[in-house]
Amino acid sequence: MIEKIKKHKKELYVYGGSLLAFLLIVIIAVTSLNGSPMDTSINQSANKTAINLGFAEIAWYAVFILTGIVIAAVFSFQEFKRIGWDTEILYDGLLFAVPLAIIGSRLYYVIFDPTPNYNNFIDVINITSGGLAIHGAVITTFIFVIFFAKWKKINFWALADIIVVGFLIGQIIGRWGNFMNGEAHGPIIESQFIMQILPKFIVTNMTNPVLAVTYHPTFFYESLWNFVGLVAFIIIRRQKVLKVGDLLALYLIWYGIGRGLIIEPMRQDPLYIFGLKVNVVFSLTLFAGGGVLLLILKRIFLKDQKYYVDMLVPDENNSL
Repeated sequence: MIEKIKKHKKELYVYGGSLLAFLLIVIIAVTSLNGSPMDTSINQSANKTAINLGFAEIAWYAVFILTGIVIAAVFSFQEFKRIGWDTEILYDGLLFAVPLAIIGSRLYYVIFDPTPNYNNFIDVINITSGGLAIHGAVITTFIFVIFFAKWKKINFWALADIIVVGFLIGQIIGRWGNFMNGEAHGPIIESQFIMQILPKFIVTNMTNPVLAVTYHPTFFYESLWNFVGLVAFIIIRRQKVLKVGDLLALYLIWYGIGRGLIIEPMRQDPLYIFGLKVNVVFSLTLFAGGGVLLLILKRIFLKDQKYYVDMLVPDENNSL
């Protein structure tokens, strides 16, 4: 076991360094707060700002989103090398995929916004105050990846398996931007048990001192749910149990169930379609349902697919 750890210490450095970088940003962000983000009586604009350049401000929301993208790119870079793909392909993909994901997430939000207030095109594309939906980013990205894989002549399923790990990383980190904005929260916490098991700094900053109530940190629940999925995916993709594309299906199922059954029913800022919470509908049908269907259809029509671990170059077949 010790020899195996030594052999793959570079991989452990990537995991550990990414975790430390994330925790450091969380600590800096939380210590910069001037009162709870849930307290509307304080200067919320100051709380949301990470860097004030004088002529422009960089919000914590943007810092966490960009941090998620960077760490996801680092993980993807390492995986590209393990599969033996040219990492330039990854750079080309990010150049197109990131802007498209932002556009897709914004359009999804605008289309299903229950209280639309868009007077012109500038209002539609204005994301300075948030208004992004991850479902739109996921849908847009995977449509792009279908064409991108054909263009670069690489295995779509293997590429999708790499991307879903990146998505989980982005979702884990990006949710803390919602925390800093005091948004995407659940109802008032009624259980003292929940109050006791939650980290103290989260309880403090999810409390509105004026109303003397504490809200469920659904951002934290979703972040934890995705972290569990991330750890499981990183471990099982190194075992000879999953064929290429299976990780994509498992991601759709994992995220769909977590978001559709646990997180979204609690959130107090839902998007609607025909009177229903659109993210519940999409999560349970398009994501969870799509994942189950994908697992079944792949085994019927794509019987000759390789195991994911067999895609790795020989020296990497024993990766952690």
